[in-house]
Amino acid sequence: MKRCDLCGKNEAVLKLQQLDKEGKATEISICAECAKKKGFTSVEDLKKGAAELLAELKARIDEKDKKVVCPKCGMSFAEFKRVGRLGCAGCYSQFGEQLQPLIRRLHGSVQHIGKSPHQGKKKAQERLQIQRLRAELQAAIKAEDYERAAALRDRLRQAGDEPGN
Repeated sequence: MKRCDLCGKNEAVLKLQQLDKEGKATEISICAECAKKKGFTSVEDLKKGAAELLAELKARIDEKDKKVVCPKCGMSFAEFKRVGRLGCAGCYSQFGEQLQPLIRRLHGSVQHIGKSPHQGKKKAQERLQIQRLRAELQAAIKAEDYERAAALRDRLRQAGDEPGN
């Protein structure tokens, strides 16, 4: 029985691994209580969600999945569904369209905003919304749709974005 590396008291139920720039792995084992304190989803939900997703993926392998193959490592999307792991970084590009719904389902979004407390997450989402509105505003100006541009400008001001920011 492995003890939690954070509290040293409880049985570890979650193992986290991080790779540094040289590829060296650092591993930490934590208990459900510490995981919850650190803001992780409940361990049971993580295990259940990942297990259900992998089982569902395996059940839905069809012929077209065997035809989509990564040019870098040769892994097919069917093989990914079977093992639940990508073969290389090129797989993300090759299987991008198929991976997006899976990533959205697991993480709630396909845009990475990092791990942060709830309030930090909210601020990051607000920044993303402002970036989208700015891009829409530029497109409206370029298309000479000034009515839409004025509405977008007003929405940006409501979001706390002043011109020139």
